[in-house]
Amino acid sequence: MAPTKFNATTAKAKLAALRMGLVEAGASEHTQPVTYDPSDVADLASQLLATSLNPVERLAVREQAFIASLDSGDLRAASAHLSVIEKQFSFDESVRVQRLHGLLAEAHGDFARAVEIYSAALEKDETNVLIYKRVVAVLVSQGKRAEAIEKLVAYVDAFMQDVEGWTELAALYLEENMLPQAQFCFEELLLLRPQNHLYHVRYAEVLYTGGKFELAIKHYCAALELCKDNVRALYGLKVATAAALAARAKIVPGKGSKGGRGSSTSLATKDAAAEDEAVDDETIASLSAVASKRLAALYEAGGKEGATSHSVVKTWLAI
Repeated sequence: MAPTKFNATTAKAKLAALRMGLVEAGASEHTQPVTYDPSDVADLASQLLATSLNPVERLAVREQAFIASLDSGDLRAASAHLSVIEKQFSFDESVRVQRLHGLLAEAHGDFARAVEIYSAALEKDETNVLIYKRVVAVLVSQGKRAEAIEKLVAYVDAFMQDVEGWTELAALYLEENMLPQAQFCFEELLLLRPQNHLYHVRYAEVLYTGGKFELAIKHYCAALELCKDNVRALYGLKVATAAALAARAKIVPGKGSKGGRGSSTSLATKDAAAEDEAVDDETIASLSAVASKRLAALYEAGGKEGATSHSVVKTWLAI
């Protein structure tokens, strides 16, 4: 098979699309985004750098080749690209070049040096979002979650509308089992992206874990309103409705002597019952039935491949 002929115009369009996160030039809005293959990008960039480019475009392509070389593990090529960039912008004067040096240090496994470079860069430009995020990434990769949380809290305090920052902070809080703090992060995310069904699902899961079953049900329903076939939300709705009905049964008068063991319930359940707006048992049971029916239908639609799963799921749903 003959090698594909290099086309500078096509290469420029593809690299530009990757830089901007766009789809292929000339493609419709329904087409899939350009696939990122670091080896392919490094190869295209190297060929493109051998052609005639204006200074700004050449620098952008060179930086892209540097990142692609790091991603593909070719640290020697990455160092060579960085050396060329430094001839135009010195390390001491350019925060952007400092960030690239930090990335190279990370690739070599020298995290202490990377943090040192990033910290010095932030002293010059404390609003540099990319460098701030690299500091957090280094701390997380070293398992220093407490320090990473501290940095992220300061970051989201300054950049309150950064969705990625809140998402990462929520994940770190969950890893530390800090549910109230994670709940706050997801509330911020819902304010920023109310139409994202995934944030409703994750918020509902945190609420469910904290014993706030009825509020969790509401957010599972909100997620399903935005994405009716979200299996994770359907399963969540099923278990949350069951938990809510079970919790109510524990505090219904007559289920045990007043103050006795039969009427005892957890503090979390009492707080949840007091906080959430009352929904009647019939409605909760109906939501459970809807979730069961929809889950069964989704697995049944899988045909032969979903036959076994459908049987198992129907058995579980009947419990």
